[in-house]
Amino acid sequence: MLETEFLYLAINIFTISVPLIRGFEPRIQFARSFVHLLPAIAIVGGVFIVWDAWFTYMGVWGFTQEYLTGLNLINLPIEEWLFFITVPTACVFIYRVLNYFWPKPFISEKVAWQINMYLAFFAVAMAVMNTEKWYTGINFGLLAIYLFYLQYLRKPTWLPHFYRAYLVALVPFFIVNGILTGTGLETQVVWYNDDHNLGIRMVTIPFEDTFYGMLLVMGVVDLYERFSNNAYHSVKN
Repeated sequence: MLETEFLYLAINIFTISVPLIRGFEPRIQFARSFVHLLPAIAIVGGVFIVWDAWFTYMGVWGFTQEYLTGLNLINLPIEEWLFFITVPTACVFIYRVLNYFWPKPFISEKVAWQINMYLAFFAVAMAVMNTEKWYTGINFGLLAIYLFYLQYLRKPTWLPHFYRAYLVALVPFFIVNGILTGTGLETQVVWYNDDHNLGIRMVTIPFEDTFYGMLLVMGVVDLYERFSNNAYHSVKN
């Protein structure tokens, strides 16, 4: 059933289905946040699209045509473009739902900052030790820069909420990314050149993907909160 040229498209539809279906629920009012969410996705997604296209061109990763509709834009399948819309949307939806029903996260700001710092130093170590592996080195290098930026310059209050939401989002992440990387399939929808990563797989998912997703979603949440707060203060003033 999964062996179809519409598989990657179907995964994108599945990913965004709950936010679209439940997004108009009056309590959460997620649909109203699209005015702030879509610009955040466009900015962060644009950076990741350039990164994605470059790595595809260099053979760091690629796509199996039998799982794609065949529509391409700038050397990338249209499904990959949609990925950078559907995944952040679904993760921000989880973030909003958790914030609404459980306003107080299970970790304090102090603990969140400690987690952030430990992750930053871990990312630095991974980047420095794997400079010859493009996916590992660049992925962890960019993550380290962003985490230090949050730690010392941005200093957001939403960090405990983000780590809670991302922990929950890892459950659907492993389902979706697992299928994309070959779980239950004859081959992968997205394949990886192990010369450019650690070669460590969580079932079929490269170890680096978890942190790639963190950087993507964290960047979107950051801009989403910025735009939302700016709009709130503009109305208030």
